[in-house]
Amino acid sequence: MDIVQYQFSNFSNIHNVDLKLYYCGTEKCLSGHEVGPMVRDYYKIHYIHSGKGEFRTGGKSYSLEKGQGFLISPENLSYYCADPEDPWTYSWVAFNGMQVEYYLKRSQLSDEQPVFSSGRDEYIQACFLEMFKATEHTLTDELRLLGALYSFLSVILDPASVPAGSTGAKGHYVEQTIAFIEQEYATDLTVGQLAERLRINRKYLSKVFKDATGVTPQQYVILYRMNRAGELIRKSALSISEIACSVGYKDQFQFSRMFKKVMGAAPRDYRNSC
Repeated sequence: MDIVQYQFSNFSNIHNVDLKLYYCGTEKCLSGHEVGPMVRDYYKIHYIHSGKGEFRTGGKSYSLEKGQGFLISPENLSYYCADPEDPWTYSWVAFNGMQVEYYLKRSQLSDEQPVFSSGRDEYIQACFLEMFKATEHTLTDELRLLGALYSFLSVILDPASVPAGSTGAKGHYVEQTIAFIEQEYATDLTVGQLAERLRINRKYLSKVFKDATGVTPQQYVILYRMNRAGELIRKSALSISEIACSVGYKDQFQFSRMFKKVMGAAPRDYRNSC
């Protein structure tokens, strides 16, 4: 991407209350170029294409470089400065909307964790180029702008973009793992598949999950299946083999053994006691 100064403002999509793009731009900064300290009444995200710099907010300072970026939230005092020896080149986008806070909460990018990393520099550059092309305030350009902004946010708000060791990221991994299990407990779900979806190490996922819940992901799968099976036994007229299949067991006898181990009674005895 040729680094020159671009800026757009006063877009016509003010009726889109969910996500509104205010302006965007890119700049190859001079040595020591600084912005702030100042506050804004909208969100602004910078992504660094090359070089280095410093970002300060919330009483903390972050040394950042290529492939990283930072979030500035409304009414938060912030300051950032290009490195004197290797000044950064970055792009930025300013936006707001009723759904922004919701997106940020799901991403774990926040005031407490305002920096992110991404290995998809070319894709992010393409998103900005798409925004820069939309120079006419037409409906087509409005849709192009919003599409590019959503694409950009989908990358940088990915939980994998937040440092894996952060408290927010750990909590998100646990929440997502539980959500996956509750949606797909009836399939041949493995810890490896869960870790692959979250793009983290399998052993790391198991540790984080057990620290938070007291059981491993695989144990949670079994417990969830058995609780669901118990519910079906109590509330439905399905046969034991049908219930076994419904909670992910092709072998009825394997299911019955596991059910007795977890619930304390064989499936038929459990039904008779209800």
